[in-house]
Amino acid sequence: MRTGLLSDLSVIGYEIVLEGETIRLRYQKLDTPPESARQLIDELRRCKAEVVHILKMGSTIAPTEKSQPQSNVKTSWPPEIQSLIDWFITLEPPTEPFYLESHRHIVAPSKFFASLQREIQTGPRGPRARMGTLQSDLRILKVFLN
Repeated sequence: MRTGLLSDLSVIGYEIVLEGETIRLRYQKLDTPPESARQLIDELRRCKAEVVHILKMGSTIAPTEKSQPQSNVKTSWPPEIQSLIDWFITLEPPTEPFYLESHRHIVAPSKFFASLQREIQTGPRGPRARMGTLQSDLRILKVFLN
């Protein structure tokens, strides 16, 4: 099992409970779970025996698991997101402020682009990438600039 799987699910908003030999996931937030949760849940299913063992020990997330650097885990972007990233990397930020959406006014495009670049460098395990927000911003930006 990949280090950090249980903590990633917890960060997204899942409560992980063991009932006998059954693992119960309960989403604790009011909105719907992000799409990125599906991959984590599938991984949890593949590692069920190990997760059951960890939960029987009385701890869903070991302290060493939380403190390990994220860079130890090799992750990559899905192909459709990688193509968006490749497209974005070639762009120069607009010189004038613009509305990304009707309620999102980008007043400093160069700062906005720099922020997106930092998030891309953080990788798919970054907070905005895990929630799908970064990917959404890139999709909207592509529609806006094309």
